[in-house]
Amino acid sequence: MSGLRESKKAATRAQIARAAAALALDQGADALTIAAVSEAAGVSPRTFHNYFTAMDEALLEFMVGRVSELIDRLRDAPADAGLFDAIQWVIIEGLRGEAGVDTHLDSFASLFRISDLLLTMRGAAAIHDLDEQLRPLFDKLRARTPNLGPFEAEVAIRAAAAVAQTALELYFTLPEPKDPAAAAELIRRAFAVVRLA
Repeated sequence: MSGLRESKKAATRAQIARAAAALALDQGADALTIAAVSEAAGVSPRTFHNYFTAMDEALLEFMVGRVSELIDRLRDAPADAGLFDAIQWVIIEGLRGEAGVDTHLDSFASLFRISDLLLTMRGAAAIHDLDEQLRPLFDKLRARTPNLGPFEAEVAIRAAAAVAQTALELYFTLPEPKDPAAAAELIRRAFAVVRLA
């Protein structure tokens, strides 16, 4: 019975974290009140406080889940794909998504937008936590750049993230209904520009 209870608690925690991230991405940091996040998650403010002591904890929880999912997707990327090709593949596969999945919220770019928001909310205090949450993803990506040193690999990863974010943000401003094929084309074009440079 406790396994079911723990599973339900984990699902509620993830639901609250996801609601916080969705509000943050759609409406900005000012919308992140406990009342608004609780309502969006379908829980009471008291339930929010049972899981998180502050809003930034909910956003960090969302990041933990996204990093884990992105690492899982990277495992499925073609083994011979270099860094940019692997990231491009992960993003395009993620946009194809599954029925009912919010590809905007679950995009590679959302991870970096949430980290920017956390930096705004917490300032320099967030840097260590963000680095700790993103490190497993960076380590997995660094394995795709054996010819680069750690610093150069991190620069390449951050450049790839900026390329992806630029293309995805343009895609998410397009009118509905959005066509994932258009997003895939924007991603390919964006990475092609970087490869030319």
